[in-house]
Amino acid sequence: MSEHANLIKKIYFPREIIPLGVILARLVNFLISLGLLFIFMLAFRVKFTPYLIFLPLIIALELLLIIGLSLFFTSLNTFYHDVGFILEFILFGWFYITPVFYPVSMVPERFLKFYMLNPMAVIVHSYRRVLLYGQPPEAWHLFLAFIEVLAALLIGWAVFRRLEYRFAEVL
Repeated sequence: MSEHANLIKKIYFPREIIPLGVILARLVNFLISLGLLFIFMLAFRVKFTPYLIFLPLIIALELLLIIGLSLFFTSLNTFYHDVGFILEFILFGWFYITPVFYPVSMVPERFLKFYMLNPMAVIVHSYRRVLLYGQPPEAWHLFLAFIEVLAALLIGWAVFRRLEYRFAEVL
């Protein structure tokens, strides 16, 4: 928000446009990368399965989570600039507890239920199942992740709406 302080101070417009615009630009980059992945999959003769139909659902789940978290942290960062630094540290840790470079099967069984409460772990695991293993995402995990994502979206939106009117004052 602080990059757009002059615009925010001069005219009124729905402030959500700023973080949503950034997210939309990143989504376009992601979809282009996904297209390149499909080209490589074709080149390496990776078998496409009907479970690719779940891909838009997984992408939507990830997108809604990102929107909710972005609205929440954008609001906080507008008032408390240190939030950005703290968030970098948190995201760094979150990255390592999400199965990006390792499969979920490496997580000890006794921690698995707790581990799968991380919605990004479910999302990454679902991508892996659909794209690499040719399996459907696990419905129960996806359902729990949906509930968590919905909560993050509603909380993020509510915090953003509640603080939005003060953005021009503090910027």
